[in-house]
Amino acid sequence: MRHLAHPLIGALFVAVVATAGCKKNDPSELLGAGTSSGDCPSGAGGMSAATTGAATTGAGGSASTAASASAGSGAGGGLTGTVLDQRKKSYTEALRTASFKLVGNAPTLQQIEDLKSAADQKTAYEAQIDAMMADARFSKRMIAFWQNTMRLGGSAGGGKPSRDTAPTFAARLTVEGTSLGNLFTATSNTCPTFDGTKFIDGDCVNGPITAGILADPGLQSQYFGNLAFRRVRFFQETFACRKQPAELSTMPKPIGTSGQSYTSPWDFNSIAGTDNGGRIDFHDVSSAICANCHTSSNHRAPLFANFDEAGAYQPTIQVQVPVATLPPAMMTDWLPQTGSPPEGPAWKFGVPTKDLTELGAAMAADDEVMTCAVSRVWNYAMSKGDIVIDAATVAPEVITPLFKDFKQNGYNLRSVIRAAFVHEDFVRF
Repeated sequence: MRHLAHPLIGALFVAVVATAGCKKNDPSELLGAGTSSGDCPSGAGGMSAATTGAATTGAGGSASTAASASAGSGAGGGLTGTVLDQRKKSYTEALRTASFKLVGNAPTLQQIEDLKSAADQKTAYEAQIDAMMADARFSKRMIAFWQNTMRLGGSAGGGKPSRDTAPTFAARLTVEGTSLGNLFTATSNTCPTFDGTKFIDGDCVNGPITAGILADPGLQSQYFGNLAFRRVRFFQETFACRKQPAELSTMPKPIGTSGQSYTSPWDFNSIAGTDNGGRIDFHDVSSAICANCHTSSNHRAPLFANFDEAGAYQPTIQVQVPVATLPPAMMTDWLPQTGSPPEGPAWKFGVPTKDLTELGAAMAADDEVMTCAVSRVWNYAMSKGDIVIDAATVAPEVITPLFKDFKQNGYNLRSVIRAAFVHEDFVRF
């Protein structure tokens, strides 16, 4: 991580593990996260000479040895503070990092010299950030950001639609400062292109409903799969920033002979199984509680089921069931239809969504979805890994103030990007 390049970092993490409740050294929390030295036991805020030796000599210092050395007497001449406390502001170094991320190239010598000689470096640095975000290259970088986020990109060909339209649409919303909620609710110009300098309007007429990227043919083609579960996983991990299970009950309960916990807030029988009309036994509890994940997945999947392998909407269900002969799926493969009314699709427990329009509105109104976007911007700025694939989560203390401003600004993600690149933690090294 760019802010923690320090020879004592190994010992630092050992000390963190040993003082489980101590947040001061958590690299995700960073400066101004609302913690204080009172969060850490005496001596845990720094590293003693003994800790340093165990960490750097390769003499086999175990976790317990390092922990006792770190948590031991501060009177033994141990260092005070933490690695994070030792960081210094460097607007010129921050400019270099920001330039690569915002325009894809290093700052010019003139930019560096102007910043060095500025009477007020903070103001001069922020002005340069604004200039980079006004550069046409910023649009290209945002397209790349969203392509990486969505794991999606490529021109049309081989009977497949363009996979560039969804990330380009997301980039346009970002660059133009339009509400990110439109990513799931817009009814026009959801498939724009970029000519190298500007975005060009473009529509994807793909079914009776247009709801942002939810009906994007390239996206639906890319994530085609049995029972539409690849599509469900894409939207969950990309826009809720968590792997399955998507929902957790506040009161899990044992189920089955093994006594494993059923953790979903949904009724266990709200989804299909071989005992109520389905061809896949989502009620199986022999080795794992399938319903923990599938109560959410099965309520979402039917909404994406009519898009075929080429991503085109069809009047009938196009995804298959992974049983002999791979038959087309039916609603009863996901949800029981014997009740009155029959079980219908939903985004989450208590949030029914009968079609893509309602799904898009639910996602746009979901704080979890919008917080995920803020977290992804933070990780991008801080050169952290993917929040899901690499488990590069961000502490709420960091994200909450950024999300609050994001929401107050009408979900303008451009404002979050600027806030991240001028943040007190971004300019410290």
